[in-house]
Amino acid sequence: MQHLLHDPDSEAQISKSKSSRFKPTFYAIPVAIASVVIIGIFLHFISDAFLTFVAALFLANIFMPLVALLKKKKVPMVFAILLVLALVACVLFGVVVVISTSITSVIEVFPRYELKWNQVFLPAITNLLGKISPALRLQAVNFDLQSLVDPGKLISALTSATNLLSGFALILLFMLFILASHGEFLQKIERAFPPSGSFHLKQIVANIEARFRSYLLTTLLINTLAGVTMTVVLSIFGVDLALLWGMLTFLLMFIPSFGSIIAILMPITVAFLQFDTLTTPILVAITTALTQLVIGSYISPKVMGSSLNLSPLLILVSIIFWGWVWGPLGMILAVPITSAITIVFENIEPLRPLAILMSAGTGKKN
Repeated sequence: MQHLLHDPDSEAQISKSKSSRFKPTFYAIPVAIASVVIIGIFLHFISDAFLTFVAALFLANIFMPLVALLKKKKVPMVFAILLVLALVACVLFGVVVVISTSITSVIEVFPRYELKWNQVFLPAITNLLGKISPALRLQAVNFDLQSLVDPGKLISALTSATNLLSGFALILLFMLFILASHGEFLQKIERAFPPSGSFHLKQIVANIEARFRSYLLTTLLINTLAGVTMTVVLSIFGVDLALLWGMLTFLLMFIPSFGSIIAILMPITVAFLQFDTLTTPILVAITTALTQLVIGSYISPKVMGSSLNLSPLLILVSIIFWGWVWGPLGMILAVPITSAITIVFENIEPLRPLAILMSAGTGKKN
């Protein structure tokens, strides 16, 4: 019995078996990481051609549950698409109204902001920067707040907005085609692959779709709460352009971590420029920071749960990487893209250790 327990041939066999399992994993992980990086670099250089489709896919996933519900209720696809178009038109109309009203308000209040900047903030900033670096002090002195609302820049911004709307029409067209073909991709997988392979592949695709849609819808809910809260708080204190800051908060909150910081800093800066005393701006800063902290640190984790299960460090790295690949849209999509990559790795045996390393926590099984 003892001889059997310490059989050298048996131990060599076990060692060989472990080695054979280790080698594919050892080589697969760096290959997988290199593949993701190379694909990201490739997507960066073809972003102009590919970004329209990605944006359409992102928007389609917002309306996909509605289309699926209407389809389940036996509503013709034509009416479902028309309803989506009506909703998009209402949202666009609301955005245009807010932006046009905000531009008028900015033109009215800007002279007052410029006066306070020149008389109060600029001297304090130049004195502070003068102690650090004469070059920084010179740049602050030469900075002209009026240049921010220069007519030439406003015309350029309007031109860019017009180009954006024309690009949005193409995005909308792609989105409608994606919605119209809802569910066909999984059926094609079933017909294209053997039963065992198609079942496994369908599970991966369905898992990615479910996790992405869950993330997107909960993010929409949380961002709406953050935007409404910001608008209400700023309106209570009488801060200018409260509705605009609320809308920007909703949009910026799609970018994890960085977006919420920018969303808080903008209205706080306006509050300091608007009010003559420091009491109201300080109260605005404390209130907005606290409300966004509660939403981001307490409500968001409660609603999100652990569905994404991504390491915080990985999220930060993915935001930087996909932000470089696709700009602001890449930063918005960084988390769901990384989550999709993790799901794929979970379903490939040699890459499962990498999926565990990418996840939050220790990866222990319950």
